[in-house]
Amino acid sequence: MDITLLKKNSAEIIGFKDEIERIREAITDFESGQKEDIAIISEPFAGRTTLVNAIEKMTAHKVVKRSFPSIVKNKEELMFPERPKRIVVIDNCHFLYLRAIGGFDILEEFLQSVVSSNNLFITTWNLYSWNYLDDVINIGQFFPIPLMLPKFTLSELKELILSGYKEDELEFLDDVTSEDKRIINSFRYPVTIKRLKKTITIPFLKINFDRLRFRLSRKEEKKKAEDIIFEMINRFSNGNPGVAKVLWEKSLEHPIIKPSYVKESSFKIALDYTESFILYIILSMESLNKEDLVEITGELKVDKILYRLSQQGLITVDQGYYKIRPEALNSLVDYLKKSKVIW
Repeated sequence: MDITLLKKNSAEIIGFKDEIERIREAITDFESGQKEDIAIISEPFAGRTTLVNAIEKMTAHKVVKRSFPSIVKNKEELMFPERPKRIVVIDNCHFLYLRAIGGFDILEEFLQSVVSSNNLFITTWNLYSWNYLDDVINIGQFFPIPLMLPKFTLSELKELILSGYKEDELEFLDDVTSEDKRIINSFRYPVTIKRLKKTITIPFLKINFDRLRFRLSRKEEKKKAEDIIFEMINRFSNGNPGVAKVLWEKSLEHPIIKPSYVKESSFKIALDYTESFILYIILSMESLNKEDLVEITGELKVDKILYRLSQQGLITVDQGYYKIRPEALNSLVDYLKKSKVIW
């Protein structure tokens, strides 16, 4: 899954200005005789495909493009027209290997073609696959220009989301109550003492961290519902544009959106090591069918594990291919890091 980062009715891409400029420089250098191949790297839903599509349009008369939708198992898929001094754009290069014995042959052949070719290669990679391959085969040595796609800023996310709507099409309504605006609220919690057969209430305080953040801002009094909503989406998505768009679409009751409509996705993740490893494999490959998962892991109870991951809201299935659920991305990455499955 990728997202659209283009302004509506425009060819102008949102975000990645520095990355586009660096790619332009590499193309100019290539035309002057200096070849430095490029790896564009990011987590899922961060806009790799949209970026390379924009690059293709920039240099349409010079580009040969290939996009892999799933794991490549036939070397013939690596064949490109013999046109020297061309720009070769290849999307989803994490599909060029299978994390299993004998699963690196196609990737090795591809890398050999990269270093021996006179063409300039612009490639895209899943961040977690890239990190694994860099540890195992030092893949970074093949791509002198690695571009790690940055998180979107608040203003970029806002521009991205609003670019799909007409001016004044949306209504941003403030529904923050006076109680919601308090930083500290007091509550009384009932506690039963069994031995005395008596229930008492214990007072405690709850801090509203969202309001505290707003209060610490000098512009707090000027904040409108629109500002609050986009700050929440930016924070909940951790600057990932694809995740932000999903959160927005779930929150919007067209044409109305309110701060209370924007909910941070919550996941109670409880996995054993095998389940965590399979979740990591899906995260790093982005789209896998059951047969590929069995081949990679050797796990015969994949059906049961996929069901568990689905029940916890972490993955989705589309025409037999399992993928990470966008809203769950940040939660599951945090979980896998704490579990030492990734680092």
